[in-house]
Amino acid sequence: MEEQSEPQQASMESPWDTRSAMINQALLGAPELIGTLAIARYKPRKLLLFLPAAIGFVTAWRRFVCGRCQYYGETCSTMLGIMTARMMPPDESKPLDRNVMILDFTFLGTLWLLPLPQVFKKKWLGLLYAASVAACLGAVMTNACGRCGNDFCPMKDVYEAVLG
Repeated sequence: MEEQSEPQQASMESPWDTRSAMINQALLGAPELIGTLAIARYKPRKLLLFLPAAIGFVTAWRRFVCGRCQYYGETCSTMLGIMTARMMPPDESKPLDRNVMILDFTFLGTLWLLPLPQVFKKKWLGLLYAASVAACLGAVMTNACGRCGNDFCPMKDVYEAVLG
């Protein structure tokens, strides 16, 4: 366990500034906010599924991603490394790897898919929702992937193929 905590302690200064990380965090939260409002308006019972899933994504699930990440406790691309450090200790049982990152993106993608029937009840709401998801992905892709040291992340592959 001591060997796994050394990279966290020996890591260089975070490549992200707080301002860009906060912008990414806001963009990451925008689809969930818009989706929550659409679900509340058009199918409120669905909130019983959506809200616990969204809350679980930014709390309990972070232990398995952010709690294992080299940026745990530091400013990262979305500030989740700092938020996780304030909620729970690091998870040193296993290192962060590609499989966990794929699960993380699957969880996030599922959260983005859940409100689709409700957001597309109104054309302007659907466009707003699609724009918020695109802005989030675009910001992370252009502002985070190129600087991130987690080379095993599948978003790094997409970044290299599209922008690299």
